[in-house]
Amino acid sequence: MGQGHSIEQVCDGMINLLSRNLGARTPLIADAHAGDTLISVDNTFHLKESETIVFIDLNENHIEYHTILSINSTNSISLLEALGTNFIVSDKSIVQRAIHGLVLSDDSVLFGDRKVIPNNDVVITIEPSSTDSFEWVYLRGGLSMQHSLVINTYIKLDDNEGAIRGVHKYCDAIMELLFNNIHLDIVNDEIFLTEDASASNDYVTLPSLTGWVADNKSHRYEIQDNTHAETDFYITNILVPQSRVILDRIIGSDFLVQDKALFRRRVRYFYNSMISNVEYGLIQKGSQMYKAGSINWWGKECIEIMFPQATQGGIT
Repeated sequence: MGQGHSIEQVCDGMINLLSRNLGARTPLIADAHAGDTLISVDNTFHLKESETIVFIDLNENHIEYHTILSINSTNSISLLEALGTNFIVSDKSIVQRAIHGLVLSDDSVLFGDRKVIPNNDVVITIEPSSTDSFEWVYLRGGLSMQHSLVINTYIKLDDNEGAIRGVHKYCDAIMELLFNNIHLDIVNDEIFLTEDASASNDYVTLPSLTGWVADNKSHRYEIQDNTHAETDFYITNILVPQSRVILDRIIGSDFLVQDKALFRRRVRYFYNSMISNVEYGLIQKGSQMYKAGSINWWGKECIEIMFPQATQGGIT
């Protein structure tokens, strides 16, 4: 089947999705001072209203937890309560999601389960389970296959009730994320736009055309910003002097650079996915006890196998 359709890539795509969202962080773009409730950040896309966030000063190494009252725009959030201290841009201050007050660090979403879990607040492991349910869905080469993963969430049992509630909150966040990402992103190519993509136009403007070509409808393309998305475009032409990609149809609405507008090529397309079940329990890893949640997920894709096939078992 080859690396192009491997379950390993599916695991890597899931790791990327969970890390970017559950452990989302964004730098401040304006100094935030004690008493402030209106905060300017680079990108609010992965933040959620009513959730806990943590302010982190990477230079001075101090932190402060807060609750988001509202997401105002791509670059602005309001806090439920005022800041108690200053967080300065030059000190590399950031805001990070902290679901139930627990931070998911960069090294805490892992490929494969573990006998011993790293000593972090929260650890998530992605375990490949199976590739099966092969089925021809249309003639001359449309082969459907299903990949199954187990997503395990572990929180140390230092505080029994806190660990239980933390596991439930993280599993709820994972389920919400997966229900909103039925077509899981796997090895996609993405690039930010350099100009707004306006409704009634049939092109997008990119900083570089390297790797973007008219490909005879071999890939689907999407346009997205922080507020909405349009899908199923094809590239019909490339205009090098203007650095423009010409699309097969008119864009239906505006996509703004200030809202992080981007152009995406889907390399692997999952036409369906779902959570089959979720289980909770207590487990020992090494010498440490953990509260754990286990989510079983599957996703289906269709690959092209061309006929007639040159046999590999003959004399040639």
